[in-house]
Amino acid sequence: MKDSDTKPDCCCLGAEPMLTKFLRRLGPSESVSQHFRTAQLEVLKGLRSMLDEHIAARSGSPRQGTKIPVA
Repeated sequence: MKDSDTKPDCCCLGAEPMLTKFLRRLGPSESVSQHFRTAQLEVLKGLRSMLDEHIAARSGSPRQGTKIPVA
């Protein structure tokens, strides 16, 4: 805000905190958001597995890994 004015400089005229609160209420709860984040991770893991299979099928050699002894 300007020192001499009571109106804010932004185009929302100071409604931003109210708009933010309103938009957050429209969104999903934290538990629903966590569910979607977990689901997104599972989809990405599935895509990684699918790509690994395609790479192994096209490379002509079995998938090689490093064996690590576990005590």
